[in-house]
Amino acid sequence: MVELQREMETFERERDNLLKAGNAGKFVVIKGEEVFDVFNTYEDALKQGLKKYGNVPFLVKEIAAFDQVNFFFHGVNVPCQASA
Repeated sequence: MVELQREMETFERERDNLLKAGNAGKFVVIKGEEVFDVFNTYEDALKQGLKKYGNVPFLVKEIAAFDQVNFFFHGVNVPCQASA
């Protein structure tokens, strides 16, 4: 099982409930199948997650209806094109 897979599955299962509770834009802390709490900032969520669980993997995720996807390309050589 991929690390944090259970946490991501828990988030997907609970996403609608978190949104309906007015938590859009806030950050949730999840460990396994436990939704620990919701915080206003990433920093607060991380700090409280570390306090509760210690230095072990847990998920801090922004609550949103859709996940933003970012693409990063490594090792791709794209020549710079001068403007005409």
